[in-house]
Amino acid sequence: MNSLRHRIALTLLILFPLFMPLTSHARADLAGSWQVDPALSSAIDPWRRILLEINLVGDALTIERTVTTGRRNSSQVFPLRIGETVSVPVEWWTGNRHIGAYIGGDGKENLKAEWIDGGEVLRVESHYVLATSQGETPVRSYYEYRLSPDGDELTVIELRSSRPLPIVHVFRRS
Repeated sequence: MNSLRHRIALTLLILFPLFMPLTSHARADLAGSWQVDPALSSAIDPWRRILLEINLVGDALTIERTVTTGRRNSSQVFPLRIGETVSVPVEWWTGNRHIGAYIGGDGKENLKAEWIDGGEVLRVESHYVLATSQGETPVRSYYEYRLSPDGDELTVIELRSSRPLPIVHVFRRS
C-alpha cells in the first residue's frame, strides 16, 4: 500500500510542473494593450474607441479602461487582487449608453477577481449603485475575460443584472 501511495505521489510531482506553465502562460498572455474591434462587438456607442491596458504581477492585476468620443475621453483604473474584494472610486460610469444612469450610492464599485477554468479565464464580479430618474438601483455585473488560443484576441463578456442581454466586446492587441 505504501508503495502505491509513493508511486502516485511521485507521478503527481513529476506531472505537476507540466501543467503549471499552461496556467501561467494563459495569465501572462492576458497582459498588454487591447483595442476594441467594433465590427465584432456589441454596440460601443456613444464611444468611438475602447482601450484596455492589463498588467499582471503575481496576484496583483490592474485593468485600465479608456473610452473616447470625438470630444471626451475617460479612463478608469481597476487595481485588483485575485481572490480579494476591492472598492474602487468611480469618477464616471462608462456603461451609460443613452440610458440616463450615473454612478450613485457611495460612488464606488466593489470588485472581486478570480481565475477560473484552470487559469484560462479571468472572472470579475462587480457591485455598484446606479442613480436613475426612478431612484438608486443596486447593480451586479459579471465579466469574463477570455483569451483566444493564439493570444491575439480578447473577448470580454459582461452580464449585468439590470440588462436582459450580455454585452460582448472583442479586443485585438494594439
